[in-house]
Amino acid sequence: MPLNRIKCEEIAEGVSFSAPVFFEDGKNMFLAANHPVKKYHLSALKRWNVPFLVTAGKKNPEGIIPKKDANAMEEISVDEFDSLEEIEEVEEV
Repeated sequence: MPLNRIKCEEIAEGVSFSAPVFFEDGKNMFLAANHPVKKYHLSALKRWNVPFLVTAGKKNPEGIIPKKDANAMEEISVDEFDSLEEIEEVEEV
């Protein structure tokens, strides 16, 4: 599968790609598939003087959140743990 080159100056905060994004060597991953670029990603690219990245995928349409893989683990926010009851004692079977 051919890799698409993406100039770093064309990458903006919030952009995501349909496949993992790698550094120019094509081996070291920079960003997982369908994960949006954050401000710290952009800072790292500038700090490290990275001219371009590569991906086998394409840019996801803005505002579209791709469906999660059915096998992917769901992220749980810390706030959800507040509503869980604490177990006082574990009963052995």
